[in-house]
Order: sequence, then structure tokens, then C-alpha cells
Amino acid sequence: MNRSRRKNCNAINAASLARWIVMTAFLALAGLGYVYLTLQLYHLGDRKKAIENELASLRTQNDVASAQIAALTSRSALQRRIKEGYLKMVPIAEANIVRLTIPAQQPEEETIQPVANQAGAR
Repeated sequence: MNRSRRKNCNAINAASLARWIVMTAFLALAGLGYVYLTLQLYHLGDRKKAIENELASLRTQNDVASAQIAALTSRSALQRRIKEGYLKMVPIAEANIVRLTIPAQQPEEETIQPVANQAGAR
């Protein structure tokens, strides 16, 4: 009776089953990794776009501030503020101005004179 039972039982090949389980797990992990990396790519793209927009906004603000600085420090704007009494400035006296002049150089000073070779002079 033992023999008849053995014939009816289906034998499972353990090596083949293990191979299929490993292949299925590998494909599942590869698919999950692909989906995860694709989502990361989209999220990082959104962050990059937001940072680029912020950078463009900051550059625009910087340009506006530079224009305001140029307008407020121009000669006409300073003179207008002096007339309004907002700024108290006095002109610099001629005695307080120091002027530097560059002395003219002689042509002999500009050229380099060759030095005699000391080894050949011996």
C-alpha cells in the first residue's frame, strides 16, 4: 500500500522552484526600483524648477535694487537732496585736495643695460 501512495504524489523539484522564486523576486525588486527612481526624478525636477524660479526672482530683485542704487547715488539725485535739505554736504576746500603727478622718466632709465658676462671676463 505504501508503494501506490508514492506513485500518486507529485514530486516538486526544489531547485527549479527556488530558481523561479529568485527570478520573480529579482524582477519585482527591479520594477520597484524603477518606479522609485522615476518618482525621484519627477520630484527632483519639480524642486529644480522651483529653485530656478526663485533664482530668476532674486536676479530680478537684484537688478531692481541696482537700478535704485544707481538712481539714488547719481549726481542729480544727490544735488536735489542737498537742495531739499535732506543731506548736509559741504564742498571740499581747494587746500584740502592733494594732487599727485607722475614724474616724466628719462629714456636712459627705461632701457636695461646689458651686464658683461663675468665668466667670459676672467
